[in-house]
Amino acid sequence: MLQSQKFKTALTLFAHPDDETLAAGATIKKLTDSGTVVHVAIPATGVHSRTWKKLKHRNRELKILHDDCTKAMATLGVEHIYLGEFADNELDKHSLLSLIQWMEPIIDRLNPDVIFTHHRNCTNIDHQKCHEAVIVATRNMPITVLCGEVPSSTGYRKPTAFEPNLYVNVTESNVDDKIKSMQTYSGEARPSPHPRSPEVLKALAVVRGSEAGFNFAEAFMILKTHL
Repeated sequence: MLQSQKFKTALTLFAHPDDETLAAGATIKKLTDSGTVVHVAIPATGVHSRTWKKLKHRNRELKILHDDCTKAMATLGVEHIYLGEFADNELDKHSLLSLIQWMEPIIDRLNPDVIFTHHRNCTNIDHQKCHEAVIVATRNMPITVLCGEVPSSTGYRKPTAFEPNLYVNVTESNVDDKIKSMQTYSGEARPSPHPRSPEVLKALAVVRGSEAGFNFAEAFMILKTHL
């Protein structure tokens, strides 16, 4: 079980706006409520792969998404957000080094106790590259790194390789705040039975909780930890 009081500073490194909420929203709220300062870093824009959007509308869509992100993070008690400009779903077109060099100054300056990021087997290429960059950027550093699941992306590459070995005991209120945060992303939330719907997000929290003897939980895989 995650002892949130151990962490003074936490950093999330997820590829797109909304990934951090989907994977760790309830945990983020639990941490901020306990006094942990949570920083959210997002390298990719989250909109440029939407080919059905006319190019002239993309700047407007990007601003809407960034505004939504600010509001969503406020719901979770997060004030510090770092937004990159890597094109959505095209991190594989950039060198891994460029992504690492974007992350490293943030990590070095914050010196977080824990980093939350993607699992390596997500279907989304940006998620995969973000995971790889975090591994390199945190090598030889005494930082706990936890990999979360992003509903609608994690678990679809069979056989599923996401096998949680750490469960964060969260409250129903934490889960409700996660759902409220997700609903703030007006262009990303979906109705049931979509994995990003309120009903499914709450059901997943119940299932993950049941696996660990809690009423509600978020699940992670430990990439590395330091005791």
